Amino acid sequence: MSLEGHLLDKKSLRAITGKTADWPELAKDCIAFANATGGQLLLGIEDAEAEPPAGQRIPAELPDTLRRKLAERTVNVTALLDVVTAPNGGQYIALRIPRALGVASTTDGHYFLRVADQSKPVTGDDVMRLANERAALPWETLTTLNVPRMQADSAQRDSLLERLRASIG
Repeated sequence: MSLEGHLLDKKSLRAITGKTADWPELAKDCIAFANATGGQLLLGIEDAEAEPPAGQRIPAELPDTLRRKLAERTVNVTALLDVVTAPNGGQYIALRIPRALGVASTTDGHYFLRVADQSKPVTGDDVMRLANERAALPWETLTTLNVPRMQADSAQRDSLLERLRASIG
């Protein structure tokens, strides 16, 4: 069973190395994640596998090349990457793409959106809708401060609850 989908995609290391490198396709996927809720690409893990090949090494210059190639091809895309060593000793790149604050696109003006496990082109009125939604920050993407309930200020909580109850009464 594959975990790939709306928030995760796996790609072979061949997608970003040598003559088989497909930088436009990688840029498309990054743009699609940035225009949705964000996501993660695991570069160096084949689609049907859970880990990279044992002994696989990420060339030292590849992370910088990856950053440069994405920056040359995308607008409003943030790429956060880490070289990770799997339990089997193989390495891969975990490329995290947060949700873009502006509309993400290719440098030549193409837009994409992540739908299920595919990066779909955005065209026509959908481009305007995407642009209009960027100003809002969906509450689902907000994170908590991870403060345990026992450490929360009970006076502030009680005050908030009192005001909330008064606003609907």
